[in-house]
Amino acid sequence: MNGGGGSLHGLTNLEIAVAKGVGGSQDIKLMQSHVTPDTDNEPPAAPMRKAITEPDFSGTPQPIGQWTELADFPQCALGAHVSIHGFTGVLVEIINQSIKVQSPDGKSQRFNAYRLKTLFAPPDRTKPEAQTLSMERPKPVAERRPVDDEPEPEPPPRRHITDPDFTTEVRAIRTFASQPDFPTSVYGKHVDIPGYQGVVVEIVKGSLRVQSPTGTIRSYNADALKKLYGRP
Repeated sequence: MNGGGGSLHGLTNLEIAVAKGVGGSQDIKLMQSHVTPDTDNEPPAAPMRKAITEPDFSGTPQPIGQWTELADFPQCALGAHVSIHGFTGVLVEIINQSIKVQSPDGKSQRFNAYRLKTLFAPPDRTKPEAQTLSMERPKPVAERRPVDDEPEPEPPPRRHITDPDFTTEVRAIRTFASQPDFPTSVYGKHVDIPGYQGVVVEIVKGSLRVQSPTGTIRSYNADALKKLYGRP
């Protein structure tokens, strides 16, 4: 298309309108009113961030569970002196669902607020406890005889050496611990248990009582000695 102003190829509609003088300034304003800004390239909004620059470590740190039960957690715990699984400090920063806890020595750890709410949620007591139906028949209760008619069991006879002989040869405990009749075989023997020497003067319920020449008595578990020194 040729006109008085020369070639119009390569011009926008608005420039053509201006060049041709069509509509004047009123048409230009009307065309400009339909232009919308391009918002697709705008950067995303920054996450909401709250921080405390001067934490207060006074007072006793409280369990984080006191705040996770509240509806406005973690915002309600900002600035609180808390304890989370043994780590204590002040909640100094909140970025979305991430909280930062700073200890008095300057160390800091981050925790997921949603995860904390799940871990420290109070037990749900609205659900009834599950009940199991037993199909076993009730067993008859055996009648108990009067207490006066029940004979008391006699205590086992006590074997105790009151005058141990410390002049006999001292032998290592492993010499006896490997024998099949241990601990009976070590009764009355002068033994050496690493760090201690004495005569086995009594065996009580699987425990050896070993008396030293000075009168000191130590007890040793027979099963433990067998495991430690009974190997061939």
